[in-house]
Amino acid sequence: MRRLLGVAVLCAALTACTAEIPGPPPKPVPTTSPRIDKPRNLAAFDTCRAIPVDGSSPLMKATTAVPAPDPANPGFCRYTFTFPSGDLTVLVGLEEIEYDEVKKAHPSGHQGEIDGHTMWFGCDTDAAELDCGVWAAVGYARSLTVKTRMPGADEGWLLFQRVTLIKFALDRLPVTS
Repeated sequence: MRRLLGVAVLCAALTACTAEIPGPPPKPVPTTSPRIDKPRNLAAFDTCRAIPVDGSSPLMKATTAVPAPDPANPGFCRYTFTFPSGDLTVLVGLEEIEYDEVKKAHPSGHQGEIDGHTMWFGCDTDAAELDCGVWAAVGYARSLTVKTRMPGADEGWLLFQRVTLIKFALDRLPVTS
């Protein structure tokens, strides 16, 4: 009898904890914080090793130049991939920039998420070429940035390339425990 009484008290307590609270449901709290599911070891990342350059990826042919730090963009590494329609220039870097600042700088862009990281995709255009980038939130006020540029390129094709490239870079950015 004691066992049955104990089970009945336990069931009553659990039922009381799951009872609905009268009134309207709580409103979700909006947040502008980017999602970062996997903390990354940013200090151990070499931007010049972020993308395979040996032709091992079916999407990326071997580079025409060895990846090297970009003198015009400190902290970025420059890659050049040759395609029949021309050279695709890729810059990879870690920037000290808040995610909301990236969104303000590229207001016509759009948000996405890859591998648990909030991303912002945006393009700027001038008369000669399309200059596109993707910024992945990887830490407080830190973004993994991949910029692509190719004369005469289609924005949809460059979007596909940026998604592929940011995945490569995230895979090489060590996860902290």
